[in-house]
Amino acid sequence: GDRKTLPVLIGDQIPLDYPMPMLSGDTVALRQLLGKRLTLLDFWASWCAPCRKENRNTLVSLWDKQHEAGFQIVGYALDASHGAWSAAIEKDGVGRWPHASHLQGDDAPLFKELRMTSIPANFLLDENGKVLAKNLHGEELVKFVERY
Repeated sequence: GDRKTLPVLIGDQIPLDYPMPMLSGDTVALRQLLGKRLTLLDFWASWCAPCRKENRNTLVSLWDKQHEAGFQIVGYALDASHGAWSAAIEKDGVGRWPHASHLQGDDAPLFKELRMTSIPANFLLDENGKVLAKNLHGEELVKFVERY
């Protein structure tokens, strides 16, 4: 089949020059957001209850423990409202890592570019943007990061 219609697989390369519209109002290339060793590219939304739970129960403590060691999280939200998006970031305490959104809801361009279908979803990327794992959550995610 056409490579462009298949899901992104482990071993694939994420487009590092992809322009990410940030919460701050800047647009930066995805490569500028990557961690020194490992990056969780996290797809979520303010309206996604399991995503919000993951933010609070897993991601905050994981980032706090591992960021110094070269771990980064980059959030990409399928939100349509800047207000709802920034309020969720504030409420969940996830403002410690960078956040991007095209604010086009389900029509999120990066989501489509990576041929994804649902959230919560994520990719774990090495320092060069290569996919090492996908859709690890909770304890499974924590263990992967600790081992890496």
